[in-house]
Amino acid sequence: MLAVQVAVMKGRGGVLTAARHYARMFDAVGTPSLCLYRGPAGDILRQDGVRVVDAPASMTSPFHFLFERGLRRRILDASAGAPPDIIVVHSDKALDAARAAFPEAGIVAVCHSDKFKRKSSADLVITLNEAQHRSAQERLHGPHVACLGNPYLAQPAPPAKPPGGLRFNFVGRFIATKDPLALVHAAARLGKPAPALRFIGDGELAAQIKEAAEAAGMAIETPGWLWKPFADFHDHDVLVSPSHWEGLPYLLQEALDFCVPIIASDIPGNRKALGDGRFGLLAPLGDPGGLAGAMGQATRDLGALQAMAQLGRAAVVENYGARPFWGALTGALDEAKKSQRR
Repeated sequence: MLAVQVAVMKGRGGVLTAARHYARMFDAVGTPSLCLYRGPAGDILRQDGVRVVDAPASMTSPFHFLFERGLRRRILDASAGAPPDIIVVHSDKALDAARAAFPEAGIVAVCHSDKFKRKSSADLVITLNEAQHRSAQERLHGPHVACLGNPYLAQPAPPAKPPGGLRFNFVGRFIATKDPLALVHAAARLGKPAPALRFIGDGELAAQIKEAAEAAGMAIETPGWLWKPFADFHDHDVLVSPSHWEGLPYLLQEALDFCVPIIASDIPGNRKALGDGRFGLLAPLGDPGGLAGAMGQATRDLGALQAMAQLGRAAVVENYGARPFWGALTGALDEAKKSQRR
């Protein structure tokens, strides 16, 4: 069996992380794979041991049918003539090209967003949370839809963390959808002394974050992007994720893998990742007072939040580890094929 991933992207966001974990999952279950990739992070995939094949620009062209023989040949040359059995497509615009080049393969589309318009040509559509799943079922009538989430390959054991004082961390892009300013506004409600805040990442709201912190009389840390942020967390670090939208965030899965206490906005993706609040605190979306209340709770009893993260780590391994996810994926694809035959 051969698995092929298709990822055509402009940045280095969640699709890149997904491609890496899918590749690790295929490797762990003994399924050869390669990634047909176009974007700025090919070297990152290669360093991670992923077999990368450069995707042609024609893959996302409306005239892809003119180039399907060349696309097919590109994959067969990279796989010593073996056609793929499964094609996992992370980029909707490449779905039709993948279907045309390999009509015999099982085509899987992953919902990295709530856009479903182009997914109708897939055999199986993977949703990441229950709300997204309901929407996909309502809008898609051809493909089989299964709420499987993301594969996540955990490390053998979380590393010991060095000691440190209580600190609240934001990790990600500084954009409105991720809402890093919510952390500043909530922290300002906690009074004096102001809690320690750290913003890991960068983006268009960087200046506003600093201005808001200065206006509130708070000093913040801004180390920029850290390739492995949780390796730089100490034993009293807390992750705060006030996002307005997530599918099933790898950020929270990785934080649980490192047993990092989490406070996150109460949205479907975060709710899914945190087991409806069993593995971390959920704060009302867009409510600085509610977020401040959750931060105050962490301040008073961090041990309870750390214990929740420990439970979450076990759940990530059980639900999204290589073999559980592979079994769920192949089972859902078999069901899709049975439905098509019926």
